[in-house]
Amino acid sequence: MSDTELMKFFDFDQSDLIANQHGRLSANQENRIKETDQSTSKIFRGIGIALILLNLCIVVIFSFIAIEDGLSFDATSGSDIFGFILALAFPTLIIGVFVWMMFWLASSKTDHSLQKVEGEVNFVKVEKRKPHKTGNSTSYRTVQEYEMRVGKVKFEDVNEELLNIIEEGNSYIFYYTKDNKDILSCEFVSKGE
Repeated sequence: MSDTELMKFFDFDQSDLIANQHGRLSANQENRIKETDQSTSKIFRGIGIALILLNLCIVVIFSFIAIEDGLSFDATSGSDIFGFILALAFPTLIIGVFVWMMFWLASSKTDHSLQKVEGEVNFVKVEKRKPHKTGNSTSYRTVQEYEMRVGKVKFEDVNEELLNIIEEGNSYIFYYTKDNKDILSCEFVSKGE
């Protein structure tokens, strides 16, 4: 393990580490976090807009088919008109809930405050059930992944390559974001016993 390997693996430099040691994010880290938040927000907004357009298409197509089949608001009974409105309201309501969720996710704020943990590194291989799409159905499969545990903090789904860089049992300090637990930088402290 070398400092260079850690810097390359976690994509940080000496100025990032110094800023983290002083309890703050570096300008580079702040920019990266901001760019990631903006692109994630754009994705959720884009999905929301696509759902709105999908709903408009459903309404237009359903209305066109109903008119082609002879629906006329002048000659149709009240119960038929109510059924028509209900048939349009139901998908609109469901899609509306998903649109609201997308825009809520786009505007929600993630806590990127700097956190620090120091301690011995332990790698644990865990099994997790993950959803797996097959055609129209979703099944679950068991996958194995590694967790890195440092003190009371657990970093999930770590890249297996990290096991070749960090020696288990050695002590390190990791600087990471609070909500996502994204490792921003780290430093070697001491050899394990």
